[in-house]
Amino acid sequence: MIPRLRIDIGWLDLMRALGYCLGAPGTSELPLDQNARDEALVTLSVRTAFDLWLAALELPAGSQVLLSEVTVPHMERIVHEHGLVPVAVPVDPRTLCVSAEDVRERITPRTRVLVVAHLFGTRMPLAALGELASEHDILLVEDCAQSFTGSLARDPAVDVSLYSFGPIKTATALGGGVALVRDARVRERMQQLATAWPQQSASSYAGRVAKMGLLKLLSIPALFTLLVKAIELTGRDPDTMVGHSARGFPDAQLFAALRQRASTAMVKLLARRLANFDASSIASRTRHGQEFATTIQPPEFIAGMDNPSHTFWVVPLVSPDPKAIVQQLRASGLDASQISGLAIVEGEHAPAEHWFQQTVFVPRR
Repeated sequence: MIPRLRIDIGWLDLMRALGYCLGAPGTSELPLDQNARDEALVTLSVRTAFDLWLAALELPAGSQVLLSEVTVPHMERIVHEHGLVPVAVPVDPRTLCVSAEDVRERITPRTRVLVVAHLFGTRMPLAALGELASEHDILLVEDCAQSFTGSLARDPAVDVSLYSFGPIKTATALGGGVALVRDARVRERMQQLATAWPQQSASSYAGRVAKMGLLKLLSIPALFTLLVKAIELTGRDPDTMVGHSARGFPDAQLFAALRQRASTAMVKLLARRLANFDASSIASRTRHGQEFATTIQPPEFIAGMDNPSHTFWVVPLVSPDPKAIVQQLRASGLDASQISGLAIVEGEHAPAEHWFQQTVFVPRR
């Protein structure tokens, strides 16, 4: 069976990561151009950076944060943690874009921030959203966790760009995030706040490296098939167990886990992954995703297929009968699933029914 989870890192870099945990030499300087270097802040994760940024802003309690309605559930929780109100903004399933018109309808005098996530390997145009945000004195944030293609840059329209290198991300460093923050005063305040946090220990990071190495080993199709059968023999659900195996942060004690500085070993690995990034991998997965998309017949469709910039970080198949599609694909040897690390924002304007609930994530052969 072809697994859905593939750890995007080679065995040699996994060994280097363990070496960094033991103090092996390596650079901690990310390969960034001057503009990005001046704006960059390396954090434990994107969620850490978002939490830190909101803390630095010190927005009035009750201020509204508009969130594209499909995002990491912890983002909504972080908004609540700072005494702010999340407001969902629709995402068009055909383009995976947020429209300026939908944002405008949700703006109130309390609106202070708009966060949009580039989903599943797509990128949405931001010029119109940037103009609208500027018109209403709203800070615009882009979450690029699923859209990294090799370079770190802040879109000119936004105030903050967030990049993730967590366990299942492209060019993973098995953790880590980079925030590019336009406002120097806010960025300096973020740095000041972070200095009071403990640093992730080398032993903790080494444990994550070992876990991800095991998951990489078990993602070999023959071994993965045996793993699925073994889980089934115990009476447990392999879909749920596999889907949650690479989760980065626990729901319990979330903020204690987030509020740490990245370990030196993690930053060294991140610098290496960025310096040695192979752009051909993006071209290959894009080609495979486009080929798969040509086999889809209505009413099914690939989320984001009308977006001209789709690199298929995952292959999200939307179907009126997702359970049947999962069964068919699993019978054909593909570990398809509806389980995702994303969720629908439950704040104001949240929809009762949603296309995301009909999405199946299909492994690439």
